[in-house]
Amino acid sequence: MTVNPYFRRNVQGEQNLLESLTTEAIKIHGHEMVYIPRETVSEDKILGEEISKFKDANRIEMYMENAEGFDGESDMTRFGLDIRENCTFIVSRKRFNEVMAHNSTIRDLGRPREGDLIYFDYPYNLFEIKYVEHDNPFYPLGARYSFKLFCEAFKYTQEEIDTGETNLDAVVKVVADYTKKLEFSGTVNGGSFYVGEEVYVGTTADRHAYGNVDSWTVPATGNKYMTVNVAKGLFEVGDVLHSVTSNSSYTILAVSDTDTRASSTNIQDNEAIDLETNRDNIFDFTEKDPFSEGLYGDPI
Repeated sequence: MTVNPYFRRNVQGEQNLLESLTTEAIKIHGHEMVYIPRETVSEDKILGEEISKFKDANRIEMYMENAEGFDGESDMTRFGLDIRENCTFIVSRKRFNEVMAHNSTIRDLGRPREGDLIYFDYPYNLFEIKYVEHDNPFYPLGARYSFKLFCEAFKYTQEEIDTGETNLDAVVKVVADYTKKLEFSGTVNGGSFYVGEEVYVGTTADRHAYGNVDSWTVPATGNKYMTVNVAKGLFEVGDVLHSVTSNSSYTILAVSDTDTRASSTNIQDNEAIDLETNRDNIFDFTEKDPFSEGLYGDPI
């Protein structure tokens, strides 16, 4: 035997102790996360992509290795600046297998899966697992006690996300649900709504429901109506709808569903809307030739 026979590496008691210490350290220094396994519903035969849904939310503690914040690089692409947010989580093997014991697929696999999601409720972000490291650290005392998960900020592509976790579902609710159509019978304060601005019912201190304007239509005949991305609550007939930026108010006559999915691209910051609507007062667009002293277009 080439190694010292008086020191054994695979002592079960020592392995159990290190496993308990690893789990306890993650509980002390980690954060409470939500692990959400991906369920494949069907496959898009044309694009070759999976159509997935996320229904099962499982709370578990994980340690975030990036102590100073998210990692990631930024690249200039043909579509603009692409900034990626990456992070690394460490989870106890024992705790993961205990929490996910009800999921037969993951129980048989014995580890987290690439493509599953992790919800971090401190910055309210969803991360997708890109790679699972099995052997880091490499067999201390002859066993493995944790998984290292390399994750990237999740990019939503029409997946169905409905886990029952209120805060988690609220993060993706605007981009996961269909818009609501609101019709108005009369005005309270009149005016027009701006696409992207926030609207609500109730008071600014106690909003019963709120969302963002997806479209605003004033037909030649009939009632005015809008479609809205609902972020929280229920809009009901008889409620008075208020806006944050345009100061418009209308009484809701009817509420109905649409077949149009809400889009996060229509959600704008209220300050950005203020700048857009008041830009004519900031910049002078009347000057046609501000640089050539009137010689623009004249023959040389």
